[in-house]
Amino acid sequence: MRYLALFALVIGILWGNEEILLFRYPSFVTPQQIEEAFEKGGYSIQQNRDMNGPYLKQFGQSDFAIYNLLTLYHPKIAMELVLEEPRSGIFAPFSVVIYRKKGDGHLFAGVLSARGMEKILGMESPLLDRLEQSNRSILQGLGGQLVPLSYKPKPTTKPLLTSYRFPVDPKEALDIKEEVEMVIEDGLGPIGFVMANFNDFNYDLKEAGIDSFLFYDTYSLCKLKVIYTLSKIRPEAGVFAPCTLAIYQQKGKGEMEILFPNVENWISTLALEDPEAIATLRKAQRDMEEVLRNAIP
Repeated sequence: MRYLALFALVIGILWGNEEILLFRYPSFVTPQQIEEAFEKGGYSIQQNRDMNGPYLKQFGQSDFAIYNLLTLYHPKIAMELVLEEPRSGIFAPFSVVIYRKKGDGHLFAGVLSARGMEKILGMESPLLDRLEQSNRSILQGLGGQLVPLSYKPKPTTKPLLTSYRFPVDPKEALDIKEEVEMVIEDGLGPIGFVMANFNDFNYDLKEAGIDSFLFYDTYSLCKLKVIYTLSKIRPEAGVFAPCTLAIYQQKGKGEMEILFPNVENWISTLALEDPEAIATLRKAQRDMEEVLRNAIP
């Protein structure tokens, strides 16, 4: 039995997915306890959304006893990151997926690793390693056991960020930002997206004495059909949901940027092969791109 256990451990290491950290807990651990642990660790909690109710209401069934999407961020690390790389605001907030399948005696919580975040941003940073260590410490502190996933990510050469940059006179930036955001918000409902949360990230920055941006807003966006479809084959897919869309303009710059991690991240990191899941993701991507193109002045 000892050799079998060692063999299983080696196989897990060889075939694990280093872009996602997945922890296993006894079933008595709750999403609320995980939220409270992050809050005590200094994180800003945006929302701890129970997805099971919407699953049952819209689709008439759920494979889960629990399926929560906890959106949060570490203000200090997030602020240092955005000064190093302005685009890193796409992780303010990021998501922790918390789930227990029906009939399963364990609860699971998953989050993107530093490698997963670096892959999206196209950069390495010690700050992302610090964030991972903080996430690990909190999730392990609740008695979580790190478990390997049974698949490796699929390599991809496709862009992992969808970005729109366009010229904006800094004197007009706040007015144009309001117009752009209004068009985006109006466009979400018709394509089946909901705004799970809005975060004025620039408020945190200014409170910390950082005055580098005219504004920095982030939206947590979710399309129920996407996460419902993906969670059935890859429950850990919730590390990508809701998706954070960032809109910002730096002081002294005549350019505004809108960006978000696109669906190629899901396809690559989750090693997706299921045609229905991929088609659902790519339709959501096309729909969101159309909304953003319509919003750009």
